[in-house]
Formats: sequence, structure tokens, C-alpha cells
Amino acid sequence: MPLPLFAGGGLAPRGLGRREANWRWVVALALVLGSSPAAAQESQRKPGDRPATVTATWRGVPARSVCRRLTELTGRPVILDRRLDPDTPITIAAEATPLVDLLGEIAASLGGRCAILPASIRIVPGHAAALVAADTERTRTLASLPPALRRLAARRAPWAWGDGARPRDLLAEIADRAGIDLAGLDDVPHDHLAAADLPALPLAERLDLLLAQFDRRIDWRGARSDSDRVGLAIVPLPSPPDDDGALVVAPAGPPLDTAVKPPRLGGAPRPLAPVKATWTLEVAAPLDQLLATVAMRLDLELVLDREGLRTKGIAPAEIVRLSVREVDRETLLDRIVEPLDLEWAIDGHILRVGPKGD
Repeated sequence: MPLPLFAGGGLAPRGLGRREANWRWVVALALVLGSSPAAAQESQRKPGDRPATVTATWRGVPARSVCRRLTELTGRPVILDRRLDPDTPITIAAEATPLVDLLGEIAASLGGRCAILPASIRIVPGHAAALVAADTERTRTLASLPPALRRLAARRAPWAWGDGARPRDLLAEIADRAGIDLAGLDDVPHDHLAAADLPALPLAERLDLLLAQFDRRIDWRGARSDSDRVGLAIVPLPSPPDDDGALVVAPAGPPLDTAVKPPRLGGAPRPLAPVKATWTLEVAAPLDQLLATVAMRLDLELVLDREGLRTKGIAPAEIVRLSVREVDRETLLDRIVEPLDLEWAIDGHILRVGPKGD
């Protein structure tokens, strides 16, 4: 089945980790919706406008066409995995529906799940959490690389190809142009892709965007470089949790290529001054999944007192609904646990959450 990729306009930037964090997370549960044939009607929006809610009607519209429209609405390429049928008819009537809920509904109607990433939105047949984990790991890894490798990974360019293009050929061409030797390229399954026209994206994102269609990614941790070539390996995506539900996660942050400030005249590049991390969160998700996602973004390991929750009659899958904007870490965690009368503590790299002590 061909890979339908749809390109859009401006993109949300990527985070750099602890030193500069201004990430946005949107977490929601996907809903199932039926389909029937007819025409589509959509509300008119200004170019580049990214709505918090959407009013639109699609009746029996092919998934590929819906993804194109969503690309225009979100300003990010909405990518339908090659393993999902791009001609599946979509019927949805949305009236001031939160954009994240609409994306979840569309993914569920295709039998898939949705991952909202800083530079793209992916609708996939399996675990969306694996894409989020891979994106988070790549962000942390790139932030720790030497400046030359960071600049290479951050190199932005558009990417387009015609119908029938082979993924191995596309990857080999982009890697060779960047001076990269890719190990594991021969293990990428043979396929022919549909035409695509992607906007300017960082090199690291372009490579992983295509490889994710085959449950693979680039391992930047093992990057090897000499005078003019860089060696990178293609590896499997991280193993997802046993059941990540229909979780939709959206991290975003500063651009990858802002790792150093421009140099002073006649001087060396200056490191960026520390920026206090703030978070914006709109959520309707199970408590345990939300806390696991938050802990991952905070670079912490979650220890959830499930026995204590059961004693208090609180289900780990209790739905948490919350909306906060530009809050610090402590306020974020307080707002998540307080409605359930829970408390949290950070011990080294451990985030502990459980009922309040008597």
C-alpha cells in the first residue's frame, strides 16, 4: 500500500531538553465514529491559523483528503501510515470540537492511533507511544551531541518525491547528500511510496519520519564521525508499553538549531542562558498514562503507589481532565494530583505519586 504524506505550512519547533524547555503537551482519548458517503463542508479559516476548535463536516471523504485539510488547519504535515488505507471514507460532523479530539476521532475511525509531534502529526495502526518515546529520546540525544553533529541534525530542507519512489533510494540519497553512511539500510523493507511534498524539516526529523513507517528510526547515540563523513545506524523503534491506549501526545519546544547563540564579533559561540521551564497542558486521559507521559518529559522515572490508590478506592485509569498554561513543574504536578487528593514527591530521578499520608 502506498504511503500518503501530506505537507503543510509552518511547524511547531522541537525542544532541547532540560536546558531550554517550553514544551506543550496535549493528551486526549480517541473516540470511534462511523462513516457514510456524501460531500464535505468545512468552516473557512485564515491561512496559517491554528484553531483550538474546529467546525467541519466530512461525509464519506477519503482519509487522504481529510489529512490534507488537517495539514492546513494544524500547520504541520499530517501523515497517514502506509499500513492504513488512504481511501477509507471518513464521516465526521464537528461543531466547535477541540482539534485534539477531532484528530483522535479520525485516527480511531481508521482503526489507528494518533501521535502529535513537534513537527508532524502521525496516524498509525499500532502504538503511538513508541513514536513519542522515539521523539523524546532523539531530542535528548541531539542536545548532548557535539556542535557539528547538532548542526547536521538540525539542517532544514524540504523533501519531495514522485509516485512509486522506493524508501531505500530516498534514504540513501538524502544521507549521501548530507555526508552520512547509513548502516542497516538494506533491512528497510522494499516498497513503493505515493508522491509527497514535505515542508522544510530538520534532517533528523526527515529521516525518522520516513523510517517510522517501517517501525525504525536513526540511532544518533552511536554517531561516528571522521573528517567528512558521519556514520549512523538504523534501529527499531523503542518498545511501546503493553497497552498505551489511544493516547495522543504533543510535545513542542525551542528549535533544534538554537543550541548555541550566534558568536560575538571575533569571539566563540556563546551558550544559551538557562531558561526556566514552563508547561502548558490540556488533558483528558487516564491518570497512570498521564503521569507516565509527564514523568518521561521531566526525565524522571515514575513510581505510582497503585496499592495505595486501590486502598483509597482510586482507579489508576481514573480520567484526569485539566487545563493549565505556562506553569512551572511544581504547579503542573500539583494540578494533576490535587483533584484526586494525591501527593507527589521527587527523589533524585524518581517521581513518586500516591495517596496523602494520614
